[in-house]
Amino acid sequence: MVLTRGTVSMYGILTSDPALVRENIGDFVHYISDEVSGQCRSPRDGAINSIACWGDTGTIRDDSGRAAISADGTRAIPETDGHHWGTVCPTDPDYRAEVLDRIETVGTAGDVRLTTLGFPGTEFCRCDRCDRRFATSDFDDRIAWRTATITRFVRKAANRVNGDLIVTLYPDPYPGNLRERAGLDPRQLEPTVDGFLVPLCSISYETTYWVESLARGFARELGKLDVPLTIQLSAAKAGADRLVDVSRQIEPYADSIVYGTTEDDIATIREVIHRCRTADPPSTTV
Repeated sequence: MVLTRGTVSMYGILTSDPALVRENIGDFVHYISDEVSGQCRSPRDGAINSIACWGDTGTIRDDSGRAAISADGTRAIPETDGHHWGTVCPTDPDYRAEVLDRIETVGTAGDVRLTTLGFPGTEFCRCDRCDRRFATSDFDDRIAWRTATITRFVRKAANRVNGDLIVTLYPDPYPGNLRERAGLDPRQLEPTVDGFLVPLCSISYETTYWVESLARGFARELGKLDVPLTIQLSAAKAGADRLVDVSRQIEPYADSIVYGTTEDDIATIREVIHRCRTADPPSTTV
């Protein structure tokens, strides 16, 4: 089988350090302007500014009642198993308006990436507001209703961004799982967005088969969509040799790679990008 997605041609970094935006590391920079902690920074010109949408631990700390909730009363807060941050209910109208306003503000600087975009799990959200909105909607299927809710939000977000809009997908390429997990449907989002990004992060990448498998799965799942795919890797404790190896494994399946980078990682990432650019390109035949 020959996958239709192209071999990686661009490499960049993801950082929360404004100084690194000006370091000219790679072809592009993703800058974390809004974190899941609730902390916000001024957007950076020339960067793809990243905004955490429903992930906002600060807001949940102030009012846990705004967190998405399951039918058994479990709330999407950092203390809940499987949740590393607090997630606001995606139908909270006041918060939704605030996020759209923030996207518009950040979007004046150019390209925007959205993270923590959908519902925080298959079982969420079952608050009274979500139950009421689903019951009065035109949908008989709750998954379809959740997907329509998120798709409408992304369309409104796109209208507030001067540049490109990139959507982060949960790293689960099995057909239908993104809709069930989060209400994200790449096919419905295709006309609206300018790129998808999948984080495949590890501390040291001691094993790498899963990275290649997930990247290949997304290449297959998104192969018929005319939207570029970026894979995100982390540089935390992985040396240059290991990162080059991982990068080479996923290059046949993505259009670009972005490396999570801190000041301590600059030399490593420069070396990785240089070695990836100068090596012979891998085959896309699998």
